[in-house]
Parts: sequence; C-alpha cells; structure tokens
Amino acid sequence: MAEAARTTVRNEFPWGVIEWLAGAEVGNSRELSLARMTLAAGSANDLHTHDNCEESVYIVRGRVECVVGGQGTLLDPGQSTIVPRGAVHLLRNAGEGPAEIILSHSSAAREFRLAAGA
Repeated sequence: MAEAARTTVRNEFPWGVIEWLAGAEVGNSRELSLARMTLAAGSANDLHTHDNCEESVYIVRGRVECVVGGQGTLLDPGQSTIVPRGAVHLLRNAGEGPAEIILSHSSAAREFRLAAGA
C-alpha cells in the first residue's frame, strides 16, 4: 500500500508561492514532481527552463497566460497545457485575483535554470 505524503515544501517568491506536494524536495517520489502554485494578480514567475523534463500546467482558479518560446496561450480553469522539455517559458496571471495552478514534472529532481533575459 502506498504511503501518504507527510510533508510539503513551501517556496515563497515576490510573485507568489509554490508548495511542493511530491518529488525529490519532499522525499516521496523518485519519478515525478507535483506542486500547487499560487500566482498573485498581475504577477509572473521568472522566465526559465527545465532541461530534463516536461511540465504539465493545469489551471484550478483564475486566468493564466502560459508563454512558451515567446508565444502566449490563455488558460482558464479546467484547461491545461504541456511545456516541452527544454522550452523557455513563464506563467503570467492574466486575471483580477490570485490564480491557483497545479504543476507536474516528468522528473522528481527537475532541473530549473533561469533563461537569458530573466
């Protein structure tokens, strides 16, 4: 039987919060990572890339623009998108209030690198 996660790892940023639910940081997965992100109104996270994994972005609440390779796509609650491995991207809150987003990565130890121009 699988064991329930006992802890999370919370990272606070000027633009919002990421709470890691599964992955290497939490110590409960060797294959993937899972997080809940809260993105403040009018904010965007840093332009970045994950060279070792894909990222899945699912919108729970709010309106979010996912910018991948300079092309933006607006996402509403219930919509999702996949960011390819190595793609330069960011998430921007395009709504009036905070946005809640579920992120998953195809690696428990996803690599994070700020992109040029970040």
